[in-house]
Amino acid sequence: MTFKENLGLVYFVLPFISVVENKASLICALLFGKSEYKIKIKNTIVKIPRTKFDSLRDLLACLTYSISYSLDSSGNLEISFDENSRFRISLNELSFEDANLLELLHFGYTHCANFLNDVSFTDIRKQTYRIISENDKKIIVTSNGIRFFLDSIHPGNTIIETFVREIHSINPKINWNDKIVVDVGAECGDTPLYFASMGAKVFAFEPLKKHFEFFKKNMSLNPTLSEKIVPINAAIGKDEQLKFYVSGDDESGTFGASFVSNNQDKNSKIELVDGYKLETARKKFGIKHIDLLKMDCKECEFYLTDEDIKDIDRIKLEYGIQNKKFKLDDLLDLLKRNGFKCSIFRNTDTSRLSNRIGGNIYATKV
Repeated sequence: MTFKENLGLVYFVLPFISVVENKASLICALLFGKSEYKIKIKNTIVKIPRTKFDSLRDLLACLTYSISYSLDSSGNLEISFDENSRFRISLNELSFEDANLLELLHFGYTHCANFLNDVSFTDIRKQTYRIISENDKKIIVTSNGIRFFLDSIHPGNTIIETFVREIHSINPKINWNDKIVVDVGAECGDTPLYFASMGAKVFAFEPLKKHFEFFKKNMSLNPTLSEKIVPINAAIGKDEQLKFYVSGDDESGTFGASFVSNNQDKNSKIELVDGYKLETARKKFGIKHIDLLKMDCKECEFYLTDEDIKDIDRIKLEYGIQNKKFKLDDLLDLLKRNGFKCSIFRNTDTSRLSNRIGGNIYATKV
């Protein structure tokens, strides 16, 4: 990373730097790209590798937000955000599950959610989430009972975007019972379970093997809702086997994987995935009328054709333009000439990019 990029890391840590006792040495380690960050908290040194910078940021945010915490000489953290629940995390042997817990607590509390491990509470807010343990596995439970394995999610997408911020929320007046939703980019199963919980039948396409494994695991925690979901390990875009560029992290899966652009680092790998045009997939899986097409598929939306979007009432898609051959106007023109009225909204409070480069389209047939 360049010095400018390292300066960006400092930007993300500075709001929470007050909890660190060795502030100057941490900032220097960030600026000069040290392979390991050593932070001193309550006279205890915690070591976090550079590759887990996000966990460093999440840890400092959680300590800042908390009302109390303790840290022993072995790096075992106990932290509380209210008087009702305490969470324990081993920092010196930070597992993927506990790294996810830190991220969940950080961004959850940032966006007005709260978390309980006290199951005696029954009158809870919509944005209250329970974190429980079953068979030595941490499980997060939404206020309406949808369950996810904490080691089988990406917290920012699975919980924060879908359930806390509800970026996939459509017109609340719509009765979704027996409506058909096609979900392109189902990832860990959050959006299929979200729409199924409202009564819809969901055809859920997820191309990546690791994400599909997470998806199936989370479906196993929700057997009743899973009856409404058809999980399909395939990509939408073209009628051919597609090369997806994925990260080398076999534990967490991949953020931003695409068959269109390689958004990964030098350690990326290629994963071959069965691909279909949307029109072909509709015929193959018997999907006729679509009440809602939801897409989050890293530029696969630019492969939609007039035939693909026939007999669809609503489309909600996320777009992010990295390949210069794609233009927002082309996507909007496709939708408009097929009778859709479009609006654009943003779903992030950190991006400074124009809506021409990234955002969400909600299109309704008129």
